[in-house]
Amino acid sequence: MFLQRLRICNFRGFYGEQVVEFAPVSDRGVTIIHGENGAGKTNLLNAVFWCLTGSFTPRLSNPEMLVNKAARDEYRESECFVEIAFSHEERQYLVRRTVTGRGESHIELYTLDEGNATVVSKPQLFIERIIPKGLSRWFFFDAEAIGELELSGSEQFRRELRRVLGFELVDSMIEDLERCLSKKQRNLVSTVNSKELDEIQSNIERIEHVLPGQRTKANELDTLLQKVDVEVARIEAQLRDLPKSRPLQDQRTKLEARRKNRVSTRRDIQEQIARFVGESAPAVLLAPLASPFEDQLHIKENTGRLPAPYSEQLVEDILRESMCVCGRAIAHDSCEETKIRSLLRNASTTSFNNRVRSIQYLLKDIQATRESYKTSLEALQRRLAETDTEIAEIDEELKEIKLQLEQIDEEAIRQLENERNISHNKARDLVSQHGILKNQIASNEARIKELRLRYDSAAKRIGHGDAVRKEIDKIKRLSEYIEKTLKKQEHRALNLLQVELNRILSRYLTKHYSARINPKTYEVEMLDAQGRQVGRSTGEGQVLKFAFITTVVALAGRKTQEKIDFLAEPTVAPLVLDAPFSALDPEYQSSVAENLASQSSQLVLLLSSAAWGDAVANALNPHIGRRYVLISRQAGSRGNKPVKTMQISGKTIILNEYESDRDESVIVEI
Repeated sequence: MFLQRLRICNFRGFYGEQVVEFAPVSDRGVTIIHGENGAGKTNLLNAVFWCLTGSFTPRLSNPEMLVNKAARDEYRESECFVEIAFSHEERQYLVRRTVTGRGESHIELYTLDEGNATVVSKPQLFIERIIPKGLSRWFFFDAEAIGELELSGSEQFRRELRRVLGFELVDSMIEDLERCLSKKQRNLVSTVNSKELDEIQSNIERIEHVLPGQRTKANELDTLLQKVDVEVARIEAQLRDLPKSRPLQDQRTKLEARRKNRVSTRRDIQEQIARFVGESAPAVLLAPLASPFEDQLHIKENTGRLPAPYSEQLVEDILRESMCVCGRAIAHDSCEETKIRSLLRNASTTSFNNRVRSIQYLLKDIQATRESYKTSLEALQRRLAETDTEIAEIDEELKEIKLQLEQIDEEAIRQLENERNISHNKARDLVSQHGILKNQIASNEARIKELRLRYDSAAKRIGHGDAVRKEIDKIKRLSEYIEKTLKKQEHRALNLLQVELNRILSRYLTKHYSARINPKTYEVEMLDAQGRQVGRSTGEGQVLKFAFITTVVALAGRKTQEKIDFLAEPTVAPLVLDAPFSALDPEYQSSVAENLASQSSQLVLLLSSAAWGDAVANALNPHIGRRYVLISRQAGSRGNKPVKTMQISGKTIILNEYESDRDESVIVEI
């Protein structure tokens, strides 16, 4: 999707009709809209957001009051609309969303072909196919809230990123193939009339009936957890702003981050112990039985019976030549020949010797595993105990901080603490529920795999229904191929994402920091030169978030240096940011501005004069295709109120006017 024109009428803050022509997709595909606080930047962002998604950004207060106040006062039945012309996959579209003063709203969508408009049915569903729900925050967001963007690898984060990169569509295809497989297996059951297959297939279908609901519930819990985490972060931010609690809150944030890290380490050690015990248990259990057996082997060797001192080849040579090694003749059927033939019963053969040696080596391996088992297990258990001690110490420090905060005699702090505890407990309950549900899902998925293996084995044993079984095999091969290809594609995309991230960081950061992406969880970390994690709330952490967003957008839009042939088309949309530089340290504003312009195919920035310094101007000027300014008009005389101005391309732009007919903002191209 690429924006072409925005037209708004009587949308909150804007009276009458206002138009923005967006810069076309090119090297100069940046549209700048300047405006001071209160001039309508947030309203303008929400106008675009609302028109395309039907929802609003978190910072919009009273989203039900969308009709401009002056228009509503003049005419109670007045309406407002937002209309956006855009292109998608080489076709032109026009979407228009309208709301009346009574709160009634509707959406219209048209395809445009040489001036002719054709209505698109189910417009909301059509738009959601272009920008799926949950992805809008990646392309339209208030950059002042960039700190709330979590790169911590939550289920929701991973799910949304997979959508942006087009992987979710392939996941749906694999699920469809699984349903086809289940149907074909049911057909095979009816064809061969097997009670065994029928029972296995019924068990598979029962689990398949439950799994989608469990996955949906897990996603809902994850979404709720994200909201609660945001609420906790909001409360903690307020607590940090209270002078007396700020040092304690900062200390608690660091301690909780450390605790989270140690809990993760503890979980890893427990998995190592379980894996080590599982791999070593057979050897440890067999060692007491193997030791006597090894002793018997030594006894047999020492007595000369195992192996015997005669090789099979030597005895056969003596019998063939009828001559003993001492030179004495051996007559046929003589007692000497009979004695020599009896030696073959104890003769050592090459294959027999090899088997004996293999047993001896195996016994030595079992003994070595048993001897190292106790030491290795004790080392792991010692690490686990040390980690538990660290977690306990952190918990004690957290309790102490909580006590100190409770002793601060400020009603506001106590109230915020209470809210934080409620939200924190809610988050803990959600984490517990989510963990239980994820375990159930994992157990059901493992059970399905086991049942399908049993099904395959039983179907082959029965040997009927060849035609249906061939179709089942085709579906399986196709699913396996798609899953294998998807894993390769996903691995390549994440590697490329990490490479591009580090390329950006190496160009723009003054410190030797690097980014790392966990392929399992998608968690994004910033590491210093010693490999230690850098806090996400630092200035460099904010740069990482901007770099990550623009890299994802660039990867989806194929603007990265290396390209990927995606299995399914990723989401391509313009990047629309409100106040992107106010959250950044001044030293990084220029580099982030340059990165935003170069990485995105189409970029819309809403900036205040404070964010438009020389460094940002020098970075963006080569890329600007369209530029507008929001002018705030106020009814009544100026009095002692200030007049704000801005220097743009050598011109002085007045940003607020007085003695207007009404309070409103207007969009003027410059």
